[in-house]
Amino acid sequence: MKIYLDLLPQQRKQEIKRNRLFRKILREEALFLLPFIVLISILISICYILIFQRDIIAAAYLTQQSQNKYQQFGTYEEKFKQVNVLVQTMGKIQSGHLHWQKFFQRLSETVPDGIYISDLSTKNYTAFLIGKASARDDLLNFKNRLERMPCFQNINVPLSNLVVKEDVDFQIDISIAEDCLKK
Repeated sequence: MKIYLDLLPQQRKQEIKRNRLFRKILREEALFLLPFIVLISILISICYILIFQRDIIAAAYLTQQSQNKYQQFGTYEEKFKQVNVLVQTMGKIQSGHLHWQKFFQRLSETVPDGIYISDLSTKNYTAFLIGKASARDDLLNFKNRLERMPCFQNINVPLSNLVVKEDVDFQIDISIAEDCLKK
């Protein structure tokens, strides 16, 4: 048997009781708050994971958009190449195109009175004139005028055209300088 002696004053006893009660409440509070702390830490970690995934998805989205823009640039580049090929083709066609306007202007300037051209045909850099001259001298004058023009070369008037003195039917073959037909 044990005997307990109670030598502590009443105040001290109450103070010890309060300390025990305080520790007990503190322990129970800690046990009560522990699940909340664990839950909050789990929520914070989930938040960081979601932020990390959002950043990854945003980067992937931007990459996809830049890929789409790159593909658009690729299609535009293909279209530009096609247009450039067409422009080059058109340029080649235009560079080979013969401009007969200058020829007709120079020919009309050289035709004297008394000469009537009834037919004109061209092939490459050659022109064939068929017409009628009122006199042989008018035809010779026309031939001389054509020879003085730098664009006209190799003017061929057959001698059979010069036999008749008046109302001369003629045919003239003219070679045209290449520079005169191209711009």
